[in-house]
Amino acid sequence: MGLTESGGKKAVDAFFESIVRALEGQKSVFISGFGTWEWKQTKARKARNPKTGQSVQLESRKVLVFKPSQGLKDRLKGLKKS
Repeated sequence: MGLTESGGKKAVDAFFESIVRALEGQKSVFISGFGTWEWKQTKARKARNPKTGQSVQLESRKVLVFKPSQGLKDRLKGLKKS
């Protein structure tokens, strides 16, 4: 590719930094052939503390989810679990 090791590191760091900045701004990030990171709003719900068995109310919140592209799913389909 014609990049030095330090130039390659800078390019990769800049790439990931741009992804992090977009996610910090609560924007979705789409990488063709790989997948999409996006923010989803969860609903408030009741849960149970597994240690005590006590019911607790969880508030609505935003969570980051990753959805792999169909190409990535197809490519990884035949892999065995370790």
